Amino acid sequence: MARALPGAFHGRVLTNSVPAALELSGRDHVEVLLCGGQVRGGDAACSGPTAQAFFEEFYADRAFLGSGGVHPEAGLTDYYPAEVVVRRTIIAHTAACYVLADSSKLGAIAVHRVCPLDRVTAVLTDDAAGPQACQALQAAGAELRLASTDHTQGM
Repeated sequence: MARALPGAFHGRVLTNSVPAALELSGRDHVEVLLCGGQVRGGDAACSGPTAQAFFEEFYADRAFLGSGGVHPEAGLTDYYPAEVVVRRTIIAHTAACYVLADSSKLGAIAVHRVCPLDRVTAVLTDDAAGPQACQALQAAGAELRLASTDHTQGM
């Protein structure tokens, strides 16, 4: 998501992602605030009480969240309890929440529930999403937006 942010973007970005902070930190007109906390190996996401307290102090226009799974009944789910708490805090303090979930996450259930689908604005996924998974999520009230996986478009 950080790489896809338009070069003309001017504003403040709050993140728990070390890689996203690094990606955006060199851009003019972008103020980057990294939450701190315990950094998990693999995706370098910060979580825990420090991260939660950080996000409790802000209200945002939009949030873009990752997920372990997006399921019609289970809703938004994840594997890491400390990150679930941070995601819930972000959702509670944001006007519009978008879930970034590649098509393999649709219909999947991770072990911890973050929130029901009606708490997110839309699920952004790739166009490889199967029609059954899409229909099930839409029937549950989720708005889906599909992104092209054709990397030659626009070239």
